Amino acid sequence: MTDHPPIDYDHLNRYVGGDVGLTREVFGLFAHQVDMWGRGLTADADDEVWASVTHSIKGSALAVGATHLAELCERAEALVGEGRRLGARQVAVQNIEHTISLVQAEIARWEHRQSLADLRNS
Repeated sequence: MTDHPPIDYDHLNRYVGGDVGLTREVFGLFAHQVDMWGRGLTADADDEVWASVTHSIKGSALAVGATHLAELCERAEALVGEGRRLGARQVAVQNIEHTISLVQAEIARWEHRQSLADLRNS
């Protein structure tokens, strides 16, 4: 188990106010964003692409309260110019992809719990 929860629900709920529909929408946007931007997350990307991809995933992570993922992306953003090191980028890609999968698994658990709640309430 990690010291970092995949999603900080307190953070998320400050923005969605506990609204289940809005939470679903935000989670859906996150899924779309990481799918789209994740394709460009390659260690050998040029600096402009690398910075754009890591920055965009960071923003999506912050929107859902995935603060650890956002922190990883923020550190990865610095791996450009003089700070560009292929080995460091390769590690960053692995860490970001792994953490995305943890966030996606947490979203799936949340969706499952909501589906069960919806069934009980119908």
